Amino acid sequence: MKIYFLIFIFTLNFAAFGNSKTTFGDTTKMGLTRSKKAVLTAVTYTGTVDKGNRKMELVVAIIDEAISIGAPTYNEGNRAACYKIYEGAAYKILHKYGKKCTETADILETALEKSYGNYSITDKAWIMRMAFDKIEGVQTQTQ
Repeated sequence: MKIYFLIFIFTLNFAAFGNSKTTFGDTTKMGLTRSKKAVLTAVTYTGTVDKGNRKMELVVAIIDEAISIGAPTYNEGNRAACYKIYEGAAYKILHKYGKKCTETADILETALEKSYGNYSITDKAWIMRMAFDKIEGVQTQTQ
């Protein structure tokens, strides 16, 4: 099993980067400039959840990325994919920052637990979006 996983990772990396001369840190060969990469993580957190915690800017960057992908997906009619994008972002935040951002973790765990209830996929996507908005300190807009 481990051998297959390593082969998969090697194959995935080789296919993604095109040749063995490309390194993981070389964003130019992947089509990103270093300044573009920096913009993705340059977020100012102004909310009140876990206020004063330096990790919140990283949390907000993950949330903003999920929303920038999930919202258009939702608007195209693919509610399930939107929910899965939001769910994945929540788990990523919990894994990376859950112990350091306890209020954020509580909000996300509550939203995830609620979303596993007997709700429509549309409702599940909105449950997650409202949790993200609460963390960011913004009003949820439904239109």
